[in-house]
Amino acid sequence: MLSNALIQPHFDYACTTWYPPLTIALKKRIQVVQNKCIRFCLELENTAHIGYKEFEKINWLNSSDRFLQCLCASVFKYFQGICPEYMSEIFQVAQQSNMTTRSSYLKLACPFRKTNMGQKTSSFLGPKEWNKLPMELKLCNTINTFKHKLKDLFLNFLKSRENNIH
Repeated sequence: MLSNALIQPHFDYACTTWYPPLTIALKKRIQVVQNKCIRFCLELENTAHIGYKEFEKINWLNSSDRFLQCLCASVFKYFQGICPEYMSEIFQVAQQSNMTTRSSYLKLACPFRKTNMGQKTSSFLGPKEWNKLPMELKLCNTINTFKHKLKDLFLNFLKSRENNIH
């Protein structure tokens, strides 16, 4: 509870703005800090491996997946009409052709960005990540349901990735 109340909010606050442009080394350092919090909360040794089971036990996502969850939640709020007004300037619904298919429903237009820095903005990453999500997630009724299903998707992906390595 202490980590959830005092530390996790610092990772989450405006992470859609500050996380994408970080270097790989800084992203790894953030993950190391999160891993130390997990070891503290679960009373593990300093050198204990942090994997899928530990993330599931504490009900957290790793730092990169948590960023994606926050970003996709913003897009979900946009489609539900419960986001701040400035979001309507950030996201644009993709133009539908005459033949609307299930795969084109609830899609966002991905803006063209020339530079790497432009590709690390919410206006670029939001549509890119949102369009990858399965339709089942996009059709959730509430933001809490969406977040929980997205967390399950990320944890299952982490579990399968971990199982393939071993």
